[in-house]
Amino acid sequence: MLYTNPFFGILRTLFLFITGRVQFDKSVVGNRIIMKDGKAFTIFRRVDIKHYLKSEAPEALFIIRFTPTMELHKNIRLSRVMLFVFMGFKGFRSKYWCVNENSGECQGIYEWDTKADAERYSQSIAIRNMTKRSVPGSISFEILENTPQAHSWEIEETEPEVQIQFRQKYGFS
Repeated sequence: MLYTNPFFGILRTLFLFITGRVQFDKSVVGNRIIMKDGKAFTIFRRVDIKHYLKSEAPEALFIIRFTPTMELHKNIRLSRVMLFVFMGFKGFRSKYWCVNENSGECQGIYEWDTKADAERYSQSIAIRNMTKRSVPGSISFEILENTPQAHSWEIEETEPEVQIQFRQKYGFS
């Protein structure tokens, strides 16, 4: 299927970069997301795709958690590779990349145009790659309607010194 074909995903991602529609938000790196279950994750990357013709909010959220089999800094570096594939998938709008340094667990919070887009992503090469580099049985995800109630997390700003330490530890400027 072309919607989640890696080759077409990469081509569309390049188009998004060339047209200036990819926006990385470095201001949130080092802040924490507190989820409804009480788990806290530190944001290490945030991207938004600027859509000129779409004024409505994305319909679906895709929230995934997993524990990588590799060290966190290696997983963070590897995550850069897959973003060039899935950012070009049909319907992708935004993502928070997060990590819980105490448990080693990683989390992604995505916004998709439609529930069908999120469901296609759940079967894509990106998820298969994530599953291969995860502790068996640690990967879980949910697809939610994008409502204010579904945004059941809080973003907690951390002190600038903490953000700087986090960025330096993982090689972010």
